[in-house]
Amino acid sequence: MFRETCRVLENKKIAPGHFVIKFASKKIGKKAQPGEFVQILCSDSYEPLLPRPFSFLTATPSNFSILYHTVGRGTTLLSQAKKGDVFHILGPLGRGFTVVSSQISAIRKKQKIPLIPDYRLLTTFILVGGGVGIPPLFHWAEYTLKRRLVSKQSIHVFLGARDKSLLLCEDSFKKLGVQLHLATDNGSKGHKGVVTDLLKQFFLSSVSCPLSSVVYTCGPTPMLKAVSALAKKYEIACEVSVEVPMACGFGACLGCAVKVRPQKTENRKQKTESKNLSFAICPPSSEQYRFAVACCEGPVFPAGDIVWD
Repeated sequence: MFRETCRVLENKKIAPGHFVIKFASKKIGKKAQPGEFVQILCSDSYEPLLPRPFSFLTATPSNFSILYHTVGRGTTLLSQAKKGDVFHILGPLGRGFTVVSSQISAIRKKQKIPLIPDYRLLTTFILVGGGVGIPPLFHWAEYTLKRRLVSKQSIHVFLGARDKSLLLCEDSFKKLGVQLHLATDNGSKGHKGVVTDLLKQFFLSSVSCPLSSVVYTCGPTPMLKAVSALAKKYEIACEVSVEVPMACGFGACLGCAVKVRPQKTENRKQKTESKNLSFAICPPSSEQYRFAVACCEGPVFPAGDIVWD
């Protein structure tokens, strides 16, 4: 991770209450991976005191951008930023989405789904997003397409929103040439209903070989829970990026605990040491679950790891 002073390149409104801000960066953008995030100090004063976490929307060796929703003091200040303004930013942080074969196999193992032998055998990549959970999915699509890791025909993107004005990144996904599936609660665009209705239809009609498919999802917790249940039912590997409050971003405050299935102590120790952390991850509070620190062990988890309440 890097602590960098970043200058604003642009800050534009893209939807009601939603903005995209781009920062110049010599270090953070170069190292950013899909699903990782940054912590942005939105003010030089003590109000607000703590930085705010944001997933990457795009990242290049010279800059990166985030998409945010104005919901409080911090994001309101961010929305008022002008070109040339400077912010203190920490990142990239966390563990992102999978892009290699060995990790995909590990996901399937945790979900008790038969392993696939090679990442190159995957033919269908399913991205399911809602709200501010959409940006890291766009980052994954752009990242993998630029590196020719996947084809645009193999990516199916499912976006859900209350109405068409909140279908974030729709035009950006169209420019990538991926297969787009839209749902709105009020039927103003695409399927009328929740995005998981479309996902279920897709699983039934288009996924002939679950072993060759994988799901990546980020958005509201109820949506993540529903997507995870569908992926399990149809035996499709799935990763979820959880949305939880993060005060520090590197595991010191333990404020982003997520309930997950217990793992062996030595595995947790390895994960902790690999992040150069000095704290001890919370031990299991019962035989059924333990608490994972989402900012370090996540925010992306195999769907089979999470204990949904």
